[in-house]
Amino acid sequence: MSNEPKYGAIWGGINPLTGQPYKWGDKVYYDMPVAPTPTTEDTVIFHISMAFAKKKDSDLDEFATHVASQLIENAVIFATPPFPIANLTTAQGNFHTAIEAAADGGKLLTADKNNKRSIVIGLLRQLGHYVESIPNITPLNAALSGFDIVEAGHHPSVSLMIPVILGITNEGPSKLRVKLQGVNGADGYEYQVTVGTGKPAYARRFSSTRDNVLTGLVSATTYAVQVRAQGGNNQFSDWSLPITIMCT
Repeated sequence: MSNEPKYGAIWGGINPLTGQPYKWGDKVYYDMPVAPTPTTEDTVIFHISMAFAKKKDSDLDEFATHVASQLIENAVIFATPPFPIANLTTAQGNFHTAIEAAADGGKLLTADKNNKRSIVIGLLRQLGHYVESIPNITPLNAALSGFDIVEAGHHPSVSLMIPVILGITNEGPSKLRVKLQGVNGADGYEYQVTVGTGKPAYARRFSSTRDNVLTGLVSATTYAVQVRAQGGNNQFSDWSLPITIMCT
């Protein structure tokens, strides 16, 4: 029987053959505890993007609606917000009304709209910081808040594919329903419409491919409809090919 000293790798221990701490690659015997296998996964650090503060009014309006809806839908995860989500819904409604009122112009109406915009942004920032602070929350669960997630790590960025409009039908007066084929990695879809040779105009943003109904259009007008996907960190795909239809 060999009198060769048996030894084992105890993590943080000393290799009896060398007198030095164990390092990866040292020979170890099977009948003693061994060092744990090193992980090859990177720790992913994330935070909530505050880029929503730079969105144009209509986009911010849609974004606030989306966040409120997502936080309510996923209340099990976001159980202790810093204030009732109804506060955000109310502020968003006031902002929406102010946007429409300011469309007619006037310094007072514009100032009121800007003030209500600031309130919405302030509430969203509080909620964003709250989501970040939830203990042990994963980026996947954090994304269920409706906020854009910015991840830091060695994960390569993924380019969003272009969504495909499968069909458009008239939903009723001044409304168009779009049947959309979504893409992986998207957390929303943004539409634009063009009349004739005019410039594209923002139409609406939806958080999924369901119930994409464009409203507020003009009857007896032909529109070229396009859509693009939006992902985390404010990423966008290219615009889809335009689909032309007359709105009844």
